[in-house]
Amino acid sequence: MTNGNNNQTPPRFRLKSIGIDGYRPFRDFTAQVGDLEVIVGANGTGKSALFEFLKFLRDGMSREIPPEIVEGSIGQQLFHSPGPEKFDWHLEISAGGAGEISYSGGVAGPAGRTGVYREVAIENLGSRNQYGLLNVQDGSGSVGDKLRNDLPDGLEEIRLERRNQLALGTMTNPGFVSLYRLREYISNWRFYGAVKIAGEKLRRPSLIEPEPLLREDMGNLSSVLHYLMTEHREIFDELQYCLRSTIPGFKSLTVKAYGVRGEVIAFWGEGGVDNQLTLADLSDGILRLIGWSVLCLMPSPPSLICVDEPDQCAHPRALPILAGLFEKASRRTQIFLVTYNSYFLSLFDLSSVAVMRKEKGKIRQLKPGDSQILRESLEDFGADELERLHRSEELEILAR
Repeated sequence: MTNGNNNQTPPRFRLKSIGIDGYRPFRDFTAQVGDLEVIVGANGTGKSALFEFLKFLRDGMSREIPPEIVEGSIGQQLFHSPGPEKFDWHLEISAGGAGEISYSGGVAGPAGRTGVYREVAIENLGSRNQYGLLNVQDGSGSVGDKLRNDLPDGLEEIRLERRNQLALGTMTNPGFVSLYRLREYISNWRFYGAVKIAGEKLRRPSLIEPEPLLREDMGNLSSVLHYLMTEHREIFDELQYCLRSTIPGFKSLTVKAYGVRGEVIAFWGEGGVDNQLTLADLSDGILRLIGWSVLCLMPSPPSLICVDEPDQCAHPRALPILAGLFEKASRRTQIFLVTYNSYFLSLFDLSSVAVMRKEKGKIRQLKPGDSQILRESLEDFGADELERLHRSEELEILAR
């Protein structure tokens, strides 16, 4: 039997810090993160690698680690050089009023003979009160939950069938409340980027889905729009308002049945065009703008949204609206953005900006908002100064 508290509304989990050691460019890397992180930095400073690592953890919640460790990385160097063929991580996660959870682990190579040699989750309940939720070494150990009263000390022995799987990914029993919620939280992370968008799927009709989440390639955009139009009309109307504010000539958006039974496609009304257009007729820039707007306005957003270059192909007049949407969405979920666009960067508060920098082969995260000199400079010269500092690389220097 389990304690009835697991039926309460689950707390909102949120990443507080990320530690990575031994993965690609990361050696003893630690980053404190907030609800909205706008990440900038020169090429090769670990921005894409950070998203890639977080995606590795997300994927490990639902499937075994592939032979190449990171899907699609065959032939690439995954382990930090010089150093052993292994990497470790340490996440600090806020669990709302329920305290905090530390989740750490380590994977050893080489590729093709991958093994998870360590995985630990500890619940910090305040006043130095801790509870060990998960402790697995080389495939065996224990799992627990402070609410379980049907197990001695709330612990249960565990032995994994394979070394190339994360123990947390096997926590599908809601009876282990904290571990189950932690797994669900990480499983719900989503990663988007301009180069990942499947234009050919996006432009075709999509099947109606109940409460759909926008896929990482946006291939089900019409289905998501249909859901908003029929179930959340106020959000659908807000989406149309945003589009009218950024795209000259836009009149209306609607979604209709199209093709085989159960499929829908979005139609686009535009001034000066007699016939309605479908998504197939729209440019990549407009499709991405619709997708990012939908992502920000969804009633139940992913628990973490990572977007690589959302400003790509966007007209400058659309960027203030887009920045506002991401800022608004960060009040309901956590958002990490990567950008190279100085103007887009200037649209965010300095407290949300994070600089990735490589120094002597080691990646560091810098927070410009912690620099008194930089804050005073922006107070004197305004947000345009941030744009200039980013273009000239002075931002990285002042953030030290």
